Amino acid sequence: MKTRISNLPALQKLTIFVLLMFFLALTACNWFRDFDFARGARVTGGDPEAGRKKLSMRACGSCHFIPGVPRAEGKSAPSLAGWSGRSTFLNKFANTPAELEKWLDKPSHRKPGTNMPDITLSPQDARDMTAYLFSIN
Repeated sequence: MKTRISNLPALQKLTIFVLLMFFLALTACNWFRDFDFARGARVTGGDPEAGRKKLSMRACGSCHFIPGVPRAEGKSAPSLAGWSGRSTFLNKFANTPAELEKWLDKPSHRKPGTNMPDITLSPQDARDMTAYLFSIN
């Protein structure tokens, strides 16, 4: 015989409802967080914490607004808030870790005439910076 929810006692219905809401809330928790460092590290192989420091040391925030990076309140270049939710950047490149690492390495080679300067980055620097940007929700 099948048990129908309508046949369950009120306390059991309440218990089921509370458990469902609890599990729903757990899955939604990451949606409301500003950063997901585990995701950034997983998709890039980099270190998001090191990336935050490198973005600060390279003065990226003098042009860009970058959440979580001290004094990164620039307004002359696009905000990097919500980076991980973008499907493309520069209306041209797929927003993937590999594409972003290439862009960070030599912006002028990817988009001649860009205002973003070419800075000397090691592959690890680019990977860590990318990890941080992909951690931003």
